[in-house]
Amino acid sequence: MKPLKLGIIGGSVFVFGVLFCAVFFPLFMRSQIKKQIALKPGSEIREMWSNFPFPVDFRIYLFNVTNPDEITAGAKPILKEVGPYFYDEYKHKVNLVDREEDDTVEYNVKITWVFNPSRSNGLTGDEILVMPHILILTIVKLTLMQQPSAMGLINKAMDSIFKKPNSVFVRAKAKDILFEGLPIDCTVKDFAGSAVCSQLKQQEDQFRTDGKGNYYFSMFGMRNGSVLPERIRVLRGVKNYKDVGRVTELDGEKKLSLWPEDHCNEFNGTDSTIFPPLMTEKDDIVSFSPEICRSMGAQFSHKVTVKGFKALRYTADLGDGSTRPMEKCYCPSPENCLTKNLYDMYKCLKVPFVGSLPHFYGSEQKYRDMVDGMHPDEEKHGIALDFEPLTATPLRAYRRLQFNMFLGPVAKLRIMKNFPECLYPIFWLEEGIVIPDEFVSKLSTVFLVKNIVGIVKWITIVLGAGVSVGAGALYYKNREKNKLEITKVAPQLQDNKNGEEKKWPSKMSISTVQSASVPPSLDKD
Repeated sequence: MKPLKLGIIGGSVFVFGVLFCAVFFPLFMRSQIKKQIALKPGSEIREMWSNFPFPVDFRIYLFNVTNPDEITAGAKPILKEVGPYFYDEYKHKVNLVDREEDDTVEYNVKITWVFNPSRSNGLTGDEILVMPHILILTIVKLTLMQQPSAMGLINKAMDSIFKKPNSVFVRAKAKDILFEGLPIDCTVKDFAGSAVCSQLKQQEDQFRTDGKGNYYFSMFGMRNGSVLPERIRVLRGVKNYKDVGRVTELDGEKKLSLWPEDHCNEFNGTDSTIFPPLMTEKDDIVSFSPEICRSMGAQFSHKVTVKGFKALRYTADLGDGSTRPMEKCYCPSPENCLTKNLYDMYKCLKVPFVGSLPHFYGSEQKYRDMVDGMHPDEEKHGIALDFEPLTATPLRAYRRLQFNMFLGPVAKLRIMKNFPECLYPIFWLEEGIVIPDEFVSKLSTVFLVKNIVGIVKWITIVLGAGVSVGAGALYYKNREKNKLEITKVAPQLQDNKNGEEKKWPSKMSISTVQSASVPPSLDKD
């Protein structure tokens, strides 16, 4: 093949590898990902976002009390973790309304938990546990915070509606504590009991009732299978892919009015169920959670591999209002800030819970020393999110939160008169996901095409460059072959007494490009 044709072929292959495989295809792929992530009605991503096709893992861990009588007398609590009680969690977005003018969609969330005994490590929910009665603790704590002079009345009400309990602890089945409910007798006629029950009746949506004045209180029962009242509005990402899922309103309000500073009231981040693609190590993962009335951010930690995919791991904590100025507005008051990884949830939940990471992971040692049975471990108790950066697919993610209460002696309450001072852990939750195999295959298809193009890119660039260099070398070689070196002829005369003798140089050069001149003085003898 002639060098010119060979050079054209090599150059074409090289240009194809550079322009199409290295430049055009990545740009095309990124543009398609940006389009596909938009929450347009009828799109595949919209259907997956609104009706997640498989359940999320929901685990509940309870702290069983092994020395309730001693605690009532003032001893340190000794706790034993029981769990997980594993539930398949289904979250669906309902009552969707699109607004084209500002590229948003509104919705409510319907949440359903279904017990999964096969993944509960032999637990059935029928286990008898000893735990603090959360409703009693809540009533006591709220009374101490809002009207401490009424503690005498509360003491009498406890004896009435809870039938003269010996302690603040209750023995009950795990499933009753979690979903079925613990009984509250609001058929009583005494003044103290009726006064407390009148307050409970104002919040009937928080209790299951038999219609005869008997209430049943559980931690999750009234939320199970119900549509949550919060109305959330998010951007769809049609106009700008970076805005997909970003929260703009909650219940018609563009920001909260809960915290003393504006930046804590703002809706920062997405609704936590979708994130913009094309992530980098410099990006934070930020989401707003109505359940805790605040936004939280996760920062890049390191690279990992999940089910064969390269991923970015992000980690998060609950902040530290005592040392971080931007988080000080989450403190109960400017003078009373909790330390690292403790979050006062009273303003949000109207219940005196203090949030922490499980087993007080990342919190001060003094809180772990207040009770026996805390064994913090980063792998089990930290918050970790693994994202495939190109598509922002959560390959593996775990959100964890422990619910605690600050408890201590209550002089006017018989059952807590000698209670020890402590931050008492009650239970903790883990909500997580590991990408199912059916989605692994879909994601693999995307990367198969990407990898094939990547291989073709290097093949074409190397092959094209090699052929082009070979063509140049061949052209240079052929050009050298078309030249012939000869010695130029020039006669030399030498005086000789016996006569002239002509001598020739030992070399001559003959050019094949032009005819050589014949010397006129050639010897004709």
